[in-house]
Amino acid sequence: MREQILSGRLREGEQLPAGRALVEQTGLGRSSVREALRVLQNQGLISKRPGRNGGSLIRRPDRTSIESSIDLFIRGQKLRFRSLLETREAIEPASARLAALHRTDDDLRELSDAHCQLESVYSDIPSFLIANVRWHLAVVMASHNELLIAFMTAISQAMHAGTDLQDFNSDEVRTIVTKAHRRVFEAIRDRDPEAARRRMQRHVGAYCDQVRRKAPESVEPDGAGRE
Repeated sequence: MREQILSGRLREGEQLPAGRALVEQTGLGRSSVREALRVLQNQGLISKRPGRNGGSLIRRPDRTSIESSIDLFIRGQKLRFRSLLETREAIEPASARLAALHRTDDDLRELSDAHCQLESVYSDIPSFLIANVRWHLAVVMASHNELLIAFMTAISQAMHAGTDLQDFNSDEVRTIVTKAHRRVFEAIRDRDPEAARRRMQRHVGAYCDQVRRKAPESVEPDGAGRE
């Protein structure tokens, strides 16, 4: 059934036969059919509709499936924070390059709004950190690459935790961040993919070099990012 959903033979919104009919069709016991439906529901491939006309409806997998899996993996494995930093160094420059190639006017407006918010909350460090993550997510959204978007969204909580470090968010650091964001934005606006990649690489690389000296060993499950 999973293969039929993923291949499109079972269409989104289509209702599965009732449990008794599935038992008859498959030759399996009721408990096996119930377990199979439970697994498919947990994987986001079917949804339950209550009521007299309810039942199991086919769903196509969406980005939230990836986001949930990655988030659980990060938190469950208590990954070393170094892994998150290396991942960001690998992904974010490529995302900026793709954003410069594929961005739309709507993407530019979102990036501009995110940057204005960052500047408006400059003196409020907790709000600044939230706005910082929003800006980085706006860049990857502008790439229009669904896998990159899903992955970066999934690690956004850990990204926030990784910047919430004591003595790391000084006026000088926040000023540098704001200027770096503006330069990346300008490259994306001007559709200059190599400049966008290079500037984001320089920005994220400098951040990672600094934060490695202060970062925790693992990403805590509660999102605190500190041991």
